[in-house]
Amino acid sequence: MKLYEFQGKQLFKQYGIKTPQGVVINTIKKMSEKVMTIKFPAMVKAQVLAGGRGKAGGVKRVLNSKDAEILTTQLLGAELKDCKIDAILVEECVPFVAEYYLSITLDSGSRMPVLIFSKHGGVDIEEVALNNPDKIAKVIVDPLIGLQDFYFASLFRKAGLVEPELKSQITETIRLLYALYTEYDCMLVEINPLMRLEDGTIIAADAKVEIDDSAMYRHPDLLQWRESMYVNELEKQAKAVKFLYIDVESTGTVGVISNGSGMIMACVDWISKQGGQVACALDLSGGATAERVAEGIRILAQNPSVKALLISIFGGITRCDEIAAGILKAAQQPDLCIPIVAKLDGTNREEGMKLLIAANRANVIIAHNVKEASEKVLKTQIND
Repeated sequence: MKLYEFQGKQLFKQYGIKTPQGVVINTIKKMSEKVMTIKFPAMVKAQVLAGGRGKAGGVKRVLNSKDAEILTTQLLGAELKDCKIDAILVEECVPFVAEYYLSITLDSGSRMPVLIFSKHGGVDIEEVALNNPDKIAKVIVDPLIGLQDFYFASLFRKAGLVEPELKSQITETIRLLYALYTEYDCMLVEINPLMRLEDGTIIAADAKVEIDDSAMYRHPDLLQWRESMYVNELEKQAKAVKFLYIDVESTGTVGVISNGSGMIMACVDWISKQGGQVACALDLSGGATAERVAEGIRILAQNPSVKALLISIFGGITRCDEIAAGILKAAQQPDLCIPIVAKLDGTNREEGMKLLIAANRANVIIAHNVKEASEKVLKTQIND
């Protein structure tokens, strides 16, 4: 579950991490009263769950309350980065002297938390990571022993941070952020930028927080937030039948169906290597029946960006003959106008392959590995 910036900052405040003074506006009603409580100049920030909103015009500086009201009125209800803007955060500008980057996430290699810090924070952190990766310091933390002083010493040495007072303040911020990360079962907590003000104070000017969906039952205080968030129609349909629907790339043209996040990522990677892009993906999880497979295909095919489907299944408790039957059931529907490339492995693979071969449908193409499947799904949509 991804949180909006203002929600992330609410959690920051609970843990003692300082943030700028701000108000959240969901409706133009009583907007003037809320805006009048803010010191100007201020930032008007569209609340969307997408990166790059600043460069897309979703974050702007205003000099007075009138300008804030005009801009807020323009943004509320509009779309930014393919997301509807349902909330605006108006918060005071803070006089900073430096911007840093700080985050904690899960390192996939070690399967442990990793601290990431850079003295070069701000909107161009992606360019720093691409062109000057040595300017971004990383330290993996063993969760069994927690944060220890030697972790901070290593992190600051790699980052080239030498000022004792600054190191002390950032150390305290990391401790607070790590407590939030662990206690709220986070996948990611990020502050970019982490600002140093003229008086030396450290403040979180932005907030990105992602919670592990599997742990949401342990955080009833967040359930109301999730229910109030905008969810697109296909995600609602998938959730209703216990599938996981994932939007991947707004410019993608391929839909991927698989049983497991690892296999989905493998498909995304192979399609990317072949020069294509995935629009969306659906995780069937385990034990999918023919009816559920057909329903998954129906859901994904509704995405107007999808020009072809790649189905990659490894059968364990999921049987390949059930998958094949579901593919054929969906393929027979007159309203399914996109081709399906299928790759099956595992339990009852031979039976599943026989079903697909015997059906001999032009809109169902067989592949024997993920590389071949990714090549065929791209070639098929081009020739379509």
